[in-house]
Amino acid sequence: MNIYDNLYCKIFIDTNEDMEGVLSSISDIVSVYRWTIISDSMEIDLRKNEDFSKKERVVKEDGFLYSRYYLDIESKENVKQEQYILSIATLLENL
Repeated sequence: MNIYDNLYCKIFIDTNEDMEGVLSSISDIVSVYRWTIISDSMEIDLRKNEDFSKKERVVKEDGFLYSRYYLDIESKENVKQEQYILSIATLLENL
């Protein structure tokens, strides 16, 4: 039984690292192909945040919305929700 209809996830990353540095950090956890990261349970696209603002990311309560990058994450077809959610948790812990 699925408890969620949609497993899409978006993670904002507030860092001064360049995209290669972010990919390097993530590649310790999953395989990386250009700007797409693939694991057994998900596909992740690393993207530049068009709303990035050095000032807004630190002064606003919801400053994470102004982070330099974000990850667009989709579950792979037929992956169990528990496995996908655990993979997201592991990714967050490692970031």
